Amino acid sequence: MPKYTKQIVVFIDILGFSNMLPDFEKEAMDNDSSEDELYHQSPTLNRLLQIFQDSVRWIREKSCNHYLFSDNICITIDYVVEETEQPTLFLEILQLVNLLNYEFIREGYFIRGGIDAGWFLDSSDMAAGVPLVNAYRLESETAVHPRVIVSDSFYSVILQMRSLGNFSSDEESVLDRLLVEEDGVRFINGYAHIQNFEDSAGKKDYLMICRGKISAALDKYNGIARVHAKYKWTAEKFDAFLEDYIQNQERYEIAETWEEQELLAIRDLKIN
Repeated sequence: MPKYTKQIVVFIDILGFSNMLPDFEKEAMDNDSSEDELYHQSPTLNRLLQIFQDSVRWIREKSCNHYLFSDNICITIDYVVEETEQPTLFLEILQLVNLLNYEFIREGYFIRGGIDAGWFLDSSDMAAGVPLVNAYRLESETAVHPRVIVSDSFYSVILQMRSLGNFSSDEESVLDRLLVEEDGVRFINGYAHIQNFEDSAGKKDYLMICRGKISAALDKYNGIARVHAKYKWTAEKFDAFLEDYIQNQERYEIAETWEEQELLAIRDLKIN
C-alpha cells in the first residue's frame, strides 16, 4: 500500500494554454499534410508536446515522479532517503524548474507555479497530500505573474538544513542566486539559469532569447490589460536582473568576466 513520505512537490501551469486550444485546432484543420480527413496535426501543439516529453526525460533523470494533465506538470520526489535528508535535492529541484522555465520560454511559453514540502502520498496511479494543494494554491492564487513561488514550509526546511551546515559553501551561493524575495513572497530567480552557460556568447544568447520572448508577449497582449500587466512585470524583473548581473558579476560567474563593451551591450538588452 502507498505510504506517506516526506516529499518536495512542484505544481506548474503553462500560461495561456487553454486560450491557445482553438488556435491549435484551427491550425490542425487547415493542415493538409495528411491525406486522411479524420486525422489532422497541429505542428505548434506537437512542438509543445515535445517540450513536455523532454521535460519528462529531465524529470526522470532526477529520479522524480511526475504527473501530466492538460497544461499542468506535477513533480514529486522524496527528500528523505533511508531515513536521511537529502539537502542537494532542494537545489536540484530549483535548478530543474529553471531548466523547464527556459525550455518553455525558448518556444514562447511562460510558466507559473508553486513548490511545497511535507508529507505526501503518491504511487503509479494516484497522488494526494497537503503539499500538492499548497503548491496549486501558490500557483493559482499567489503567483499571479510568470514565476514559481516556494512555500514557507519548503523554505523552512532549507533554513533548518543551512543551520545544520548541510550545504557546502558553493551550494549556499547557488541557493542565494536561485531564490529571491519580494513583498514577503519567495520565488525562483528564473534568470539565474544563466550560470549554466559556460562562455559569454552562450550567456548573451540566453539573455537575447529571454528578451525576445518577453518583448513578443508584451506586443501580443498589448490590448489585453490584465494579461499585459503580467508580462510588464516580467519585463521589469528581466531589466532588474540585468542590472544586478552587471553590478554583481561575482554572484553569477565562476571563472569568466566580461569586458566593459560587453557589459554595455548587456545593459542595452533592457526592455524598458
